[in-house]
Amino acid sequence: MAKALLLVLCCFSSYFCLGQQYVGHHTLSTKFKAITLTDIATGNRFLLDSTRIVVTALNPQGKQLWRTDAWKDNHLEAYRVTRPVISYFAFGKDDSAKRKEVIWLTYNNTQFGFLDKKTGAFTWLGQD
Repeated sequence: MAKALLLVLCCFSSYFCLGQQYVGHHTLSTKFKAITLTDIATGNRFLLDSTRIVVTALNPQGKQLWRTDAWKDNHLEAYRVTRPVISYFAFGKDDSAKRKEVIWLTYNNTQFGFLDKKTGAFTWLGQD
């Protein structure tokens, strides 16, 4: 009898539980700041704006080389959040045999990939 009562209680209690809201792997403060990466070899600067959405490349003279909203420009689908923002922005090597230096991006919804430093072309690698 006790087991049957426990089973019924468990079944009905699921109706009263609330779902959890997704929290990304990367915790972001609510006050975003712009971030600048500088390529020592070329002097080019890569700016992540304060909304953490758009990346802009500038040459040493300040001329814009390219600008991208990688998530929107590559038609990635909404996943876990309506509009993801970049939570990780850093130089690194791609995973190919060439090991070319790229700009790694991770979004707060766990989608990730990298930008080609010369063209701004985004390579999407997946999501958790």
